[in-house]
Amino acid sequence: MKRGWVYSGELGTEELAQLIEQLPGRVLLSWELARLDFPNSPELRDAGCAFNREAEIRWEKVAERCYRVWVLSDSERSDLPDALKSIDGDWEISECETRLLNLEDKRFAPQFERYPVANVPEVQLVCRVFYRDKLATFVSSREVKTDVQESER
Repeated sequence: MKRGWVYSGELGTEELAQLIEQLPGRVLLSWELARLDFPNSPELRDAGCAFNREAEIRWEKVAERCYRVWVLSDSERSDLPDALKSIDGDWEISECETRLLNLEDKRFAPQFERYPVANVPEVQLVCRVFYRDKLATFVSSREVKTDVQESER
């Protein structure tokens, strides 16, 4: 397994928005009790995540304009705000791939019609499983992909 890095701390609304903006090629998922979707720009609701192939940022609102933030990264990060500290432990990562719910399946009522990036109702999600001292602790999204190759669409 490869080594992984996990950081956590509390950030204000502006700091968190700036951190998300620094994540290139990101997929953003943001939610509150009544709404779950993939906004085009950082919309900081009660909780959410932003990810790309190298890292994931997660947040959860703890007070007005204050969020608990986690950064799950494939590499050591020196570009994070000072409030985000490295979490102790021997962190290792492995990769896995999972199929997500088909959004056209009539048994479910999702709040969105298409998955981001692929813009289709059925996708696979590439993830990293983060192990802390050999115990699986986080499953971190990394990439949305389809079974269909670009040239076949």
